[in-house]
Amino acid sequence: MSEYNAHRTLRVLRTRMVTPKMARVTLGGDELAGYPAFGPDQRIKLFFPVAGQDRPAMPRASSGGPIWPPGEPRPVIRSYTVRRHDAEAGELDVDFVLHTAAGPAAEWALRAQPGDWVGISEPGGRYQPDLTVDHHLVIGDESALPAICTVLSALGSFGGPITVFVEVADAAEEQSLPLTAQTRAHWLHRADAPPGRPLTDAVTSATLPEGTCQAWLSAESTAVRDIRAHLLDERAVPRRMIYATGYWRARPPR
Repeated sequence: MSEYNAHRTLRVLRTRMVTPKMARVTLGGDELAGYPAFGPDQRIKLFFPVAGQDRPAMPRASSGGPIWPPGEPRPVIRSYTVRRHDAEAGELDVDFVLHTAAGPAAEWALRAQPGDWVGISEPGGRYQPDLTVDHHLVIGDESALPAICTVLSALGSFGGPITVFVEVADAAEEQSLPLTAQTRAHWLHRADAPPGRPLTDAVTSATLPEGTCQAWLSAESTAVRDIRAHLLDERAVPRRMIYATGYWRARPPR
């Protein structure tokens, strides 16, 4: 799917802080009608207006690629996971991690007010939970929490064990997760450790259930690389059963 196909322009309905460092922005508007059905770990492109714009310039699709309105600056474009889509209510939620060095998307979320405009693409994603395996492994950091919640919701009918590892800055960043009776969630507080280190250490040292496994993994890119290699080489999880995405890259220490 092209990020420029079937895009829509929505308005902010409301905002709220989910944790001290995560903001939820609820979007809506007439153009949300007919938006595709919501599934686990569905990602969209968000088109943010730039300085001097109230509404982002949006392209139209063509066989030769996107055609942008002449004379208008192009928007800032970032990928995010749909946290919630309520077609009946006409609402779509997107969660934003508010890093210390906030990027343009987080800065927009901090300033967002009801009535503000933002563009979205239709959702895409290839993760499908396999309910025939013996156990599931769900791994991520705070940037992946919106997706983790959708993945766990999709596993609600899975009858086997689910092991969850989530790295966050501290206890204040923990969120309520949709858990089954056989889900074991491990919250890892980063404190002063390098991003991804607590997550990598916890997964590589964990005692996991026996049997076949499907793993979903999204976090800082280096951590994802190392954990994926561990699952392949040390845990013998088949490559096709690992869904891994590096969401962001930590800056090297100066």
